Amino acid sequence: MLLNALAVAALQVASLAASLAAPASAQQAPPEPDASQPQIKVNFLNTCRPAQADLEEMGRALAKVKERPRFSADFEISRGRTTLTEAEARVAGVPEGSGTTPSNWVRIRKEFPDKAPLTDAQYSLSVEGNSASEVLALHLRDTREVMQIVISDAVTGSAAQLLKVETPPERIRIERFGKVSIVLARCGAVDQSSYEPLFRAAGDILMNYRTAMEARKVVPAEFSHLHTGQESKTAAANH
Repeated sequence: MLLNALAVAALQVASLAASLAAPASAQQAPPEPDASQPQIKVNFLNTCRPAQADLEEMGRALAKVKERPRFSADFEISRGRTTLTEAEARVAGVPEGSGTTPSNWVRIRKEFPDKAPLTDAQYSLSVEGNSASEVLALHLRDTREVMQIVISDAVTGSAAQLLKVETPPERIRIERFGKVSIVLARCGAVDQSSYEPLFRAAGDILMNYRTAMEARKVVPAEFSHLHTGQESKTAAANH
């Protein structure tokens, strides 16, 4: 009996040693990925230093809309007030501890004639705390390459202060059909001197449209209504 017990124990030890010594290829293989599950692809945008090919495409897109716009008779002007959360207020640069902050905004939309290369242009200006920002969005009629061009900037101050000066754009975005957007943003720690022609071209376009859409006259008039009456809580479209 004792010999049989010792023999069994010896066999168990030998079996355990063999399993530990087995090569990695003999171990249980990880399960194969499920081919039915969709693959997730993540694209990273280098907004401080876009690729040269992207910069060239951005230049071609801006060249298409550099001329002074000639609108049709159709247009729309809207205004509103949106209450920002604490997180949204921090993004807007509002000091911490100020609680929820109202964002007052005015939006102007102008249509183009049927044969124009653009379908419409939308200019919006918003004020959150002591920060004012403006966004110009241009929608192209032929969307096979470029769908939308967005130019934006921001200043510390009021809407009137922003409109008095030709504020250089801080961000240019080209949205393409079926492709990743091209974005160029100002980055203080990076030498972007070679990108200044693109920023200047975008700034000229922004000023052309600001003038053609009479933003210096329309926006202050619309903001005066926001300060005297309660507006519906409707957010301006983000671009």
